[in-house]
Amino acid sequence: MTLPPAGPPSPQAQPTSCGLPAWPGPHAAPSTQVSGFAIASLVLSLACLAPLGLIFGIIALVRISQHRERGRGLAVAGIAVSSVVLLFSLLVMVGALHFSVWSSNTPRGPASQSSAASVFALKTGDCFTPATELSPDNQGPLRNATAERLPCDGPHRGEIYGSFELSGQGAFPGTEEVMKTSRERCGALLPDYALDFMAHGRLQTYFYYPDRGGWERGRRTVLCWAGKPQGNLRESIRMGESDVDPAQYRYLRAFRPLLEAQLRSPQQGPDRDLAAASGWAGQMGAAYAETARLLGEARGGLPGDARGPAGRIVVRFEEAVPYWEQASRAENAEAFLAALKEAESDSDVIAELDSEARTAMGLPTAETTAPSGGEEA
Repeated sequence: MTLPPAGPPSPQAQPTSCGLPAWPGPHAAPSTQVSGFAIASLVLSLACLAPLGLIFGIIALVRISQHRERGRGLAVAGIAVSSVVLLFSLLVMVGALHFSVWSSNTPRGPASQSSAASVFALKTGDCFTPATELSPDNQGPLRNATAERLPCDGPHRGEIYGSFELSGQGAFPGTEEVMKTSRERCGALLPDYALDFMAHGRLQTYFYYPDRGGWERGRRTVLCWAGKPQGNLRESIRMGESDVDPAQYRYLRAFRPLLEAQLRSPQQGPDRDLAAASGWAGQMGAAYAETARLLGEARGGLPGDARGPAGRIVVRFEEAVPYWEQASRAENAEAFLAALKEAESDSDVIAELDSEARTAMGLPTAETTAPSGGEEA
């Protein structure tokens, strides 16, 4: 919240007489002595001793009214300057507090406790539920930029899997450019954090980024997080090489090129941006080919029951590559979508083969991670 700049108080209205001149009586002769407290108030306020300047100014006004001393203008000026200095100091402290929240390195609290904080105070590994629910298009400003930090082994909306600073300290590059950079870099961070991203069913990646107002206030941090399109997560998506055995790691690692390409999918369809869609299709074709190669190499080190389905996945991926390449050369949106349909025609079969291989290796599947009782997670 930005407060208006502080300024001196409005001039005090001078009293006037009504009808008759206000002649002083014989015992009301004005004093020629200037109040020492009034002088001290102004001097102390100018010397950055605002609290004392304010106190002395108030004392001066009281004494001037009681002892008919001179110096009311000095006292008022001392009070005004002291008030401005105190208000400015308060604003500086508030600003410093806001910045420390934004860049906080405070250690996370116990996992069993929840706490509310700015979304920008969240760190990699934090599980949370934001105060502002996502809009249907997952875009737009945050109406309430707070979030409740929650334990990852209970219901939570999302999990921070990475963050980074936007380079440059110049003018705001524009929302589209910030979003483009954020999408690309957040996509690259996910595979290192969530080795088995597919084990949690359908997930979606999101990010918080600075808008123009935040940029002008010095914010450059982008927070990358993942969650379900609807409902809550009930466990952490974090998994690294040390959390699995060698065979499981080889199997999961083979899918990384495909995951990275999927995360680079364009926001607009081929009917609105055919060039972007075609470029992405070329990346997907290369990712399918590379994943097939890696999975074929890893297949020999898998448990016996996992080798069969893994081998059939390799075949399906290799068969899909020409269709992705065809989509990358499409001359119009209709041709692109027709090739895409063929490229993804075996997706259900591949999902079943993946589930079979995972079961043989003791990895979680979408079925084993789904909540009981039919509740959407």
